[in-house]
Amino acid sequence: MQTILVVDDESASLRLVTQILAPEGYRVCPADSAALALSSVASQSPDLILVDVGMPGMNGFEFCRRLKARKESAAIPVIFVSGSTDTKAPVEGLALGAVDFIAKPFRREELLARVQTHLELSRLRGDLEAQVAERTAELGAAIVRLQHEIADRTQAEEALKESEQRFRNMADTSPVLIWVAGPDKLCTFLSKSWLDFTGRTMEQESGFGWAQSVHPQDRDRCLAIYSSSFDMQRPFKMEYRLRRSDGDYRWVVAEGVPRMQPVGGFLGYIGSCVDITDIRKAQEETFGRDRVESLRVLAGGIAHDFTNLMGALLAAAEVAETETPEGSSAREEIQTIKIVAKRAVEMARELMIYADRDKGNVELLDLSQLVEDMAAILATSISKCCVLIRDLPKDLPDMWGNPTHMRQVIMNLIINASEAIGETGGTIHIRASSFTHEQQSDSKRANMLPDGDYLKLEVSDSGCGMTDEQRMRIFDPIFTTKGKGHGLGLAVVQGIVDSHSGVINVMSTPGQGTTFEILLPCVQKPAG
Repeated sequence: MQTILVVDDESASLRLVTQILAPEGYRVCPADSAALALSSVASQSPDLILVDVGMPGMNGFEFCRRLKARKESAAIPVIFVSGSTDTKAPVEGLALGAVDFIAKPFRREELLARVQTHLELSRLRGDLEAQVAERTAELGAAIVRLQHEIADRTQAEEALKESEQRFRNMADTSPVLIWVAGPDKLCTFLSKSWLDFTGRTMEQESGFGWAQSVHPQDRDRCLAIYSSSFDMQRPFKMEYRLRRSDGDYRWVVAEGVPRMQPVGGFLGYIGSCVDITDIRKAQEETFGRDRVESLRVLAGGIAHDFTNLMGALLAAAEVAETETPEGSSAREEIQTIKIVAKRAVEMARELMIYADRDKGNVELLDLSQLVEDMAAILATSISKCCVLIRDLPKDLPDMWGNPTHMRQVIMNLIINASEAIGETGGTIHIRASSFTHEQQSDSKRANMLPDGDYLKLEVSDSGCGMTDEQRMRIFDPIFTTKGKGHGLGLAVVQGIVDSHSGVINVMSTPGQGTTFEILLPCVQKPAG
C-alpha cells in the first residue's frame, strides 16, 4: 500500500483529501503543520507528499526547502496545493523541486489523476535507478577484482598480459558495452558487445573514433563531460544517444571510473554503457497515457458545465425571440445567437463523447442499415466535387452499440474524407463486411483482437493522404491539419470505437489517399 503524507493546517482540507485518497487504496497520513510533517518524514518516509502553501509558521515552500535539503528525503515527490491566485507561486514551487502544483478548489478526478501519475513516475524512476545501480555494481565488482589482479602482477609482464586478456574475455562476453581509455583520453579497447552494437571495427572506434557514433546533438556535451572528467580524474555518469548498427539511435547511460596504480599513478579510465531506450520509452508512454487521461477528465468537466451554460443561453434567446417583433434587426441578432449557441453545444457534446461522459443507450444495430439511413445527410455533408460510393451488404450480423455514437463516427469519417479531397474532386468509398478472427490467423493487425466474430467498416478516400508524422498524431485531441476546425473529430471517433471494444487502423500515403478501418465485435453467429 502506497503512503501519502498530506500537510495542511485546515482540518477540513485534511479531511477532504483523506476522503478522496483513502477509498482508492492509499494510506493517508495527515499532518496539520509543517514541523509535524518533517518529524513524520524522519520516522517513516512516504511515497508522495501533498502540502498546502499557505500555512502559519513554516509555510509549504520552507517545508519543501528543508525536505529537499535532507539527503534521505530529497527524492520524495512533492505536490503543492494552494488557493492563491499568485501566478509566481507555481514557478517558485517547481524551482524548489516540487513535481506539480494543484490550485484550489480542485476536482476529485484531477487530484487522483495527478497523484497516480507522479506515484507511477516515481516508481519508474526508482526501477530505472535500481537497474542501473545493479548493473553498475556488477561491473564495479568486476573492475575491482581486475584492478587487484593487475596490482598483484605489476612486476610480471606475462602475468599482466594474462590478466588483461582475462578482462577482455569478460568484457567481450558481457551484454554491457565496455571500453578502456588511457591517460591521454584515447580509447584503447572496446568490447565485442560495443563493436556489435555500433557495427564498426576496433580501428574505427579507437582513439576518439567512438564519438562518430554519438548523436550530433549530444556529441559536444558528451565530449565535454568526458574530457573534463579525465582532467580532474573523477568518475562520471551521463546519458546520450548512440547510433546502432541499423542506423537507429539508442539512449545509453555511460559511466566511467578512473584507473589508478597502487602508488597513485593515473592509468586512464574504464567504463560501461547500458541501453536504457526501452525503459525511457515505457516511462514516456506511461506519462503520455496519464496526460491524455487527465485531459479527458478536464474536457468532460468543462463540456458538462459549458453545455449547461449554453442551455440557459438558448432558453433566454428563445424567450427574447418570442418577445421581439418579426422583421426587427434585434430578432435577427437573437437568431444568430441561437445558431452560434447550438454549434457550441455540438462542440461540447463532442468533448463529452471524447471524455466518455456521454454514455447513451446501447442496442442491437444493423450497421449497413444505419449507413443507408444516413445516405441523404451524408450526400449533403460532402463536397460537390466528391462521389460517395456505398458497398453495404444486407446480410451482415448485428452489433451492440449506441446508434447516436455510431452515426457520429460515420459522419466524422465521411466529412474528414471530403475535406481531404477538397475541391480537386475524387471518390469516397464506405464498405462494410464481416469476418471471424482466430489467434492462428496470419494477420498481424487481427492478432490484436480476441477470438470471435467482427464487423469491418472501411472509409477510403482518394484525397491528399498523410505523412507518417501526421498519421501518428491524428487521434491527438486539438491536433488538426486543416486551416479551420477544432481537432476533435478523430479523437471522438477513437473514443467511441474504444468504448465499443473496437480497434481502428489507418493506412495512408501522401498524394494517394487514406483508408480508415474500424473492427467492431458483433453478435455471435448461430452454431451450424
